[in-house]
Amino acid sequence: MTEKTFTASAALPAVADITSHVGQVIVTVNPQLTTAQVKVHTADAEGPLADAVNNTTITEQNVGRESRLRISVPKVDGGISGASTVVQVGGSRFSFNGGIVNTGSMTGVTMSGGDIWVGGQKIVSGGRVVAEQGAVVSGSGVGTITVEVQLPSYSSVDLTTTSADLNIAGALNELRFHTVSGDVNAQGVRVLSGNTTSGDIAARYVSESLSVSSVSGDIEVESYSGTSFSANTVSGDIELAATLSATGAVNVSSVSGDVTTRGAGHLDLRPSTVSGRVRNR
Repeated sequence: MTEKTFTASAALPAVADITSHVGQVIVTVNPQLTTAQVKVHTADAEGPLADAVNNTTITEQNVGRESRLRISVPKVDGGISGASTVVQVGGSRFSFNGGIVNTGSMTGVTMSGGDIWVGGQKIVSGGRVVAEQGAVVSGSGVGTITVEVQLPSYSSVDLTTTSADLNIAGALNELRFHTVSGDVNAQGVRVLSGNTTSGDIAARYVSESLSVSSVSGDIEVESYSGTSFSANTVSGDIELAATLSATGAVNVSSVSGDVTTRGAGHLDLRPSTVSGRVRNR
Protein backbone atom coordinates (compact mmCIF):
# COMPACT_ATOMS: atom_id res chain seq x y z
CA MET A 1 0.00 0.00 0.00
CA THR A 2 1.13 3.53 -0.77
CA GLU A 3 -0.40 6.61 0.84
CA LYS A 4 0.13 10.31 1.43
CA THR A 5 -1.63 12.28 4.19
CA PHE A 6 -2.04 15.96 5.01
CA THR A 7 -3.70 17.96 7.80
CA ALA A 8 -4.48 21.65 7.32
CA SER A 9 -2.89 24.03 9.78
CA ALA A 10 -5.81 26.45 10.06
CA ALA A 11 -9.10 25.74 11.85
CA LEU A 12 -11.19 27.16 9.01
CA PRO A 13 -13.76 26.01 6.45
CA ALA A 14 -11.86 24.79 3.41
CA VAL A 15 -12.10 25.04 -0.34
CA ALA A 16 -10.63 21.76 -1.63
CA ASP A 17 -9.39 22.11 -5.20
CA ILE A 18 -8.92 18.48 -6.28
CA THR A 19 -7.39 17.18 -9.49
CA SER A 20 -7.37 13.40 -9.79
CA HIS A 21 -8.01 11.62 -13.07
CA VAL A 22 -8.56 8.03 -11.98
CA GLY A 23 -10.19 5.96 -9.24
CA GLN A 24 -12.48 7.73 -6.81
CA VAL A 25 -12.74 10.85 -4.68
CA ILE A 26 -14.54 10.57 -1.35
CA VAL A 27 -15.46 13.76 0.51
CA THR A 28 -16.95 13.79 4.01
CA VAL A 29 -18.19 16.97 5.67
CA ASN A 30 -17.82 16.48 9.42
CA PRO A 31 -19.37 19.18 11.69
CA GLN A 32 -17.12 17.98 14.53
CA LEU A 33 -13.97 18.61 12.50
CA THR A 34 -12.10 21.93 12.76
CA THR A 35 -9.29 21.34 10.23
CA ALA A 36 -9.36 19.67 6.83
CA GLN A 37 -7.66 16.29 6.43
CA VAL A 38 -6.52 14.55 3.23
CA LYS A 39 -5.41 11.00 2.46
CA VAL A 40 -4.43 9.79 -1.02
CA HIS A 41 -3.78 6.07 -1.31
CA THR A 42 -3.55 2.98 -3.49
CA ALA A 43 -3.21 -0.69 -2.65
CA ASP A 44 -0.16 -0.89 -4.93
CA ALA A 45 3.26 -0.75 -3.26
CA GLU A 46 5.01 0.02 -6.54
CA GLY A 47 4.24 0.80 -10.16
CA PRO A 48 2.50 3.74 -11.91
CA LEU A 49 -0.30 4.11 -9.36
CA ALA A 50 2.12 4.10 -6.41
CA ASP A 51 4.28 6.64 -8.23
CA ALA A 52 1.27 8.88 -8.78
CA VAL A 53 0.41 8.80 -5.06
CA ASN A 54 4.01 9.52 -4.06
CA ASN A 55 4.16 12.44 -6.49
CA THR A 56 0.85 13.94 -5.35
CA THR A 57 1.15 17.55 -4.21
CA ILE A 58 -0.98 19.03 -1.42
CA THR A 59 -0.65 22.71 -0.57
CA GLU A 60 -2.51 25.08 1.74
CA GLN A 61 -3.14 28.79 1.50
CA ASN A 62 -5.20 30.64 4.09
CA VAL A 63 -7.18 33.51 2.60
CA GLY A 64 -9.49 35.47 4.87
CA ARG A 65 -11.82 33.03 6.57
CA GLU A 66 -11.05 30.12 4.27
CA SER A 67 -8.34 27.53 4.01
CA ARG A 68 -7.68 26.80 0.34
CA LEU A 69 -6.28 23.34 -0.30
CA ARG A 70 -4.90 22.29 -3.66
CA ILE A 71 -4.69 18.51 -4.11
CA SER A 72 -3.11 17.42 -7.37
CA VAL A 73 -2.65 13.74 -8.28
CA PRO A 74 -0.52 13.45 -11.44
CA LYS A 75 -1.85 11.51 -14.41
CA VAL A 76 -0.84 7.88 -14.43
CA ASP A 77 1.94 7.18 -16.90
CA GLY A 78 0.49 4.87 -19.51
CA GLY A 79 3.72 4.62 -21.46
CA ILE A 80 2.22 6.61 -24.36
CA SER A 81 1.21 10.25 -24.59
CA GLY A 82 -2.23 11.39 -23.55
CA ALA A 83 -4.81 9.76 -21.29
CA SER A 84 -4.56 6.00 -21.34
CA THR A 85 -5.64 2.83 -19.63
CA VAL A 86 -2.82 0.54 -18.61
CA VAL A 87 -3.43 -3.16 -18.04
CA GLN A 88 -0.84 -5.49 -16.54
CA VAL A 89 -1.27 -9.27 -16.68
CA GLY A 90 1.77 -11.14 -15.49
CA GLY A 91 4.67 -9.90 -17.63
CA SER A 92 2.40 -8.46 -20.32
CA ARG A 93 1.50 -4.78 -20.43
CA PHE A 94 -1.24 -3.28 -22.60
CA SER A 95 -2.05 0.39 -23.18
CA PHE A 96 -5.36 1.68 -24.55
CA ASN A 97 -5.54 5.18 -26.00
CA GLY A 98 -7.89 5.22 -28.95
CA GLY A 99 -6.17 1.97 -29.93
CA ILE A 100 -4.24 -0.89 -28.38
CA VAL A 101 -0.52 -1.08 -27.82
CA ASN A 102 0.78 -4.46 -26.66
CA THR A 103 4.22 -4.47 -25.04
CA GLY A 104 4.08 -8.13 -24.04
CA SER A 105 2.58 -11.40 -25.15
CA MET A 106 -1.16 -11.85 -25.71
CA THR A 107 -1.45 -14.39 -22.90
CA GLY A 108 -4.55 -13.74 -20.78
CA VAL A 109 -6.31 -11.68 -23.45
CA THR A 110 -9.58 -12.67 -25.13
CA MET A 111 -11.02 -10.71 -28.07
CA SER A 112 -14.53 -11.14 -29.47
CA GLY A 113 -15.84 -8.60 -31.96
CA GLY A 114 -15.47 -5.23 -30.30
CA ASP A 115 -15.01 -6.66 -26.79
CA ILE A 116 -11.70 -7.38 -25.08
CA TRP A 117 -11.13 -9.20 -21.78
CA VAL A 118 -7.81 -9.02 -19.95
CA GLY A 119 -7.18 -11.18 -16.91
CA GLY A 120 -10.86 -12.17 -16.90
CA GLN A 121 -12.10 -8.55 -16.79
CA LYS A 122 -13.72 -6.62 -19.62
CA ILE A 123 -11.48 -3.76 -20.64
CA VAL A 124 -13.07 -2.80 -23.99
CA SER A 125 -16.80 -3.08 -24.71
CA GLY A 126 -18.13 -2.47 -28.21
CA GLY A 127 -14.87 -0.81 -29.19
CA ARG A 128 -14.99 1.56 -26.19
CA VAL A 129 -12.52 1.40 -23.30
CA VAL A 130 -14.56 0.75 -20.15
CA ALA A 131 -11.69 0.26 -17.69
CA GLU A 132 -10.85 3.50 -15.93
CA GLN A 133 -7.72 5.37 -16.89
CA GLY A 134 -4.72 3.96 -15.06
CA ALA A 135 -6.38 0.64 -14.22
CA VAL A 136 -3.85 -2.07 -13.50
CA VAL A 137 -5.00 -5.69 -13.73
CA SER A 138 -2.83 -8.36 -12.15
CA GLY A 139 -4.57 -11.71 -12.01
CA SER A 140 -8.02 -10.79 -10.69
CA GLY A 141 -7.14 -7.53 -8.92
CA VAL A 142 -7.63 -4.00 -10.23
CA GLY A 143 -5.50 -1.15 -8.91
CA THR A 144 -6.96 2.27 -8.30
CA ILE A 145 -6.26 5.58 -6.57
CA THR A 146 -8.53 6.93 -3.85
CA VAL A 147 -8.55 10.51 -2.61
CA GLU A 148 -10.25 10.89 0.77
CA VAL A 149 -10.95 14.39 2.05
CA GLN A 150 -12.57 15.29 5.37
CA LEU A 151 -13.80 18.86 5.66
CA PRO A 152 -15.27 21.11 8.36
CA SER A 153 -18.75 22.57 7.93
CA TYR A 154 -19.29 25.34 5.33
CA SER A 155 -16.53 23.93 3.11
CA SER A 156 -16.51 23.68 -0.70
CA VAL A 157 -15.06 21.42 -3.39
CA ASP A 158 -13.70 22.06 -6.90
CA LEU A 159 -13.05 18.82 -8.79
CA THR A 160 -11.31 18.25 -12.11
CA THR A 161 -11.15 14.65 -13.30
CA THR A 162 -11.24 12.36 -16.29
CA SER A 163 -12.90 9.23 -14.91
CA ALA A 164 -12.78 9.37 -11.10
CA ASP A 165 -16.16 9.10 -9.36
CA LEU A 166 -16.97 11.71 -6.70
CA ASN A 167 -19.00 10.74 -3.62
CA ILE A 168 -19.88 13.33 -0.99
CA ALA A 169 -21.36 12.72 2.46
CA GLY A 170 -22.62 15.72 4.42
CA ALA A 171 -23.55 19.28 3.41
CA LEU A 172 -21.22 21.30 1.18
CA ASN A 173 -21.35 25.04 0.67
CA GLU A 174 -20.41 24.90 -3.03
CA LEU A 175 -19.55 22.08 -5.43
CA ARG A 176 -17.99 22.79 -8.80
CA PHE A 177 -16.83 20.00 -11.08
CA HIS A 178 -15.52 19.14 -14.53
CA THR A 179 -15.44 15.45 -15.43
CA VAL A 180 -15.40 13.36 -18.60
CA SER A 181 -16.85 10.03 -17.45
CA GLY A 182 -16.83 10.14 -13.65
CA ASP A 183 -20.12 10.13 -11.71
CA VAL A 184 -20.97 12.83 -9.15
CA ASN A 185 -23.04 11.86 -6.10
CA ALA A 186 -23.69 14.52 -3.45
CA GLN A 187 -25.76 14.43 -0.31
CA GLY A 188 -26.40 18.14 0.14
CA VAL A 189 -25.12 21.26 -1.62
CA ARG A 190 -25.99 24.94 -1.39
CA VAL A 191 -24.64 25.78 -4.87
CA LEU A 192 -23.96 23.08 -7.48
CA SER A 193 -22.38 23.72 -10.89
CA GLY A 194 -20.36 21.78 -13.44
CA ASN A 195 -20.33 19.65 -16.55
CA THR A 196 -19.64 16.09 -17.59
CA THR A 197 -19.56 14.14 -20.83
CA SER A 198 -20.90 10.72 -19.85
CA GLY A 199 -21.02 10.73 -16.06
CA ASP A 200 -24.24 10.82 -14.03
CA ILE A 201 -24.99 13.71 -11.66
CA ALA A 202 -27.07 13.09 -8.54
CA ALA A 203 -27.80 15.23 -5.48
CA ARG A 204 -30.06 14.45 -2.56
CA TYR A 205 -30.81 18.15 -2.07
CA VAL A 206 -29.78 21.54 -3.46
CA SER A 207 -30.72 24.52 -1.33
CA GLU A 208 -29.87 27.57 -3.48
CA SER A 209 -28.89 27.10 -7.12
CA LEU A 210 -27.91 24.53 -9.74
CA SER A 211 -26.34 24.86 -13.17
CA VAL A 212 -25.14 21.56 -14.69
CA SER A 213 -24.84 19.93 -18.09
CA SER A 214 -24.12 16.46 -19.44
CA VAL A 215 -23.86 14.90 -22.87
CA SER A 216 -25.06 11.37 -22.12
CA GLY A 217 -25.28 11.19 -18.33
CA ASP A 218 -28.43 11.40 -16.22
CA ILE A 219 -29.17 14.32 -13.87
CA GLU A 220 -31.22 13.80 -10.72
CA VAL A 221 -32.06 16.09 -7.79
CA GLU A 222 -34.24 14.56 -5.09
CA SER A 223 -35.06 17.82 -3.27
CA TYR A 224 -34.62 21.34 -4.63
CA SER A 225 -35.52 24.46 -2.66
CA GLY A 226 -33.47 27.15 -4.40
CA THR A 227 -34.04 30.14 -6.67
CA SER A 228 -32.22 29.18 -9.89
CA PHE A 229 -32.19 25.79 -11.65
CA SER A 230 -30.69 24.96 -15.04
CA ALA A 231 -29.96 21.42 -16.22
CA ASN A 232 -29.43 20.17 -19.74
CA THR A 233 -28.30 16.97 -21.37
CA VAL A 234 -28.22 15.50 -24.87
CA SER A 235 -29.24 11.88 -24.34
CA GLY A 236 -29.56 11.54 -20.57
CA ASP A 237 -32.68 11.75 -18.42
CA ILE A 238 -33.42 14.61 -16.01
CA GLU A 239 -35.40 14.18 -12.80
CA LEU A 240 -36.23 16.99 -10.38
CA ALA A 241 -38.32 17.10 -7.23
CA ALA A 242 -38.95 20.62 -5.93
CA THR A 243 -40.11 21.74 -2.50
CA LEU A 244 -42.58 24.53 -1.72
CA SER A 245 -39.63 26.70 -0.69
CA ALA A 246 -38.29 26.76 -4.24
CA THR A 247 -38.87 29.90 -6.31
CA GLY A 248 -37.98 31.28 -9.74
CA ALA A 249 -37.41 29.60 -13.09
CA VAL A 250 -36.55 25.97 -13.71
CA ASN A 251 -34.89 25.33 -17.07
CA VAL A 252 -34.56 21.62 -17.90
CA SER A 253 -33.84 20.37 -21.41
CA SER A 254 -32.80 17.17 -23.13
CA VAL A 255 -32.55 16.17 -26.79
CA SER A 256 -33.49 12.51 -26.57
CA GLY A 257 -33.84 11.88 -22.84
CA ASP A 258 -36.90 12.10 -20.62
CA VAL A 259 -37.60 15.13 -18.39
CA THR A 260 -39.55 14.46 -15.19
CA THR A 261 -40.46 17.07 -12.56
CA ARG A 262 -42.33 16.66 -9.29
CA GLY A 263 -43.80 19.31 -7.03
CA ALA A 264 -42.77 22.09 -9.42
CA GLY A 265 -46.22 23.38 -10.38
CA HIS A 266 -45.72 26.64 -8.46
CA LEU A 267 -42.48 27.43 -10.33
CA ASP A 268 -41.75 29.04 -13.71
CA LEU A 269 -41.22 25.62 -15.26
CA ARG A 270 -39.53 25.45 -18.65
CA PRO A 271 -39.01 21.80 -19.63
CA SER A 272 -38.14 20.68 -23.14
CA THR A 273 -37.05 17.59 -25.03
CA VAL A 274 -36.89 16.74 -28.73
CA SER A 275 -37.65 13.02 -28.81
CA GLY A 276 -38.02 12.15 -25.14
CA ARG A 277 -41.02 12.53 -22.83
CA VAL A 278 -41.88 15.45 -20.55
CA ARG A 279 -43.74 14.53 -17.38
CA ASN A 280 -44.87 16.99 -14.71
CA ARG A 281 -46.18 15.34 -11.59
